[in-house]
Amino acid sequence: MMTSDAQPRPGRPRDADKDLAVLVAARHLLAEVGYPQTTVVAIAKRAGVNTPAIYRRWPTRQALLEEAIHGPGGHALPEPTGDLRADLATWVRIFLVRAESPAARAGVPGLLADSQTEEARRRLLAIGAPIRKAFAELLGGAVDDGRIPPGADTGLIFEILSGTTTFHALVRGGDSGSFVGDLADALYVMASHGSPNGPISR
Repeated sequence: MMTSDAQPRPGRPRDADKDLAVLVAARHLLAEVGYPQTTVVAIAKRAGVNTPAIYRRWPTRQALLEEAIHGPGGHALPEPTGDLRADLATWVRIFLVRAESPAARAGVPGLLADSQTEEARRRLLAIGAPIRKAFAELLGGAVDDGRIPPGADTGLIFEILSGTTTFHALVRGGDSGSFVGDLADALYVMASHGSPNGPISR
């Protein structure tokens, strides 16, 4: 999903089917045996590929598990409906469902412990870049048609969306009570506040 580390080397065409099989195998193993036991050897065996093929695509086990957990997962991002409040609720619901998946609940604590280097942080930002861009475009479209004023901090709002849903899923699990609606309302208020400093950057 998208990191510079994950680009195939020259002369080795990328096999999307094998990539998907590896990512699916990693998610299943995380849910079944946990983070420490989800090794590259185990993933290769489950996916039916050899370990050199995995290392040609992902430089490290950590990079592979980061993509398996934080990547788009093969699901299309939601299309804007014109109702920003409803769209934000959809984003919250999707992020919460992903964060409460067995693979994420098993893998996120381990990845957080292992992601202390600057390289790991850059890799995670790169993995999330297309999703961040889509979220910025959602808010940017609301600015363009006058539904919200310009200048909201899109990056901060996205990080609140991502961080809050992850924490809620790990600690509480699922949509307890009115969580989705309450968080969507809070994000909407932040987006609607705007700023005199200029438009949202996309």
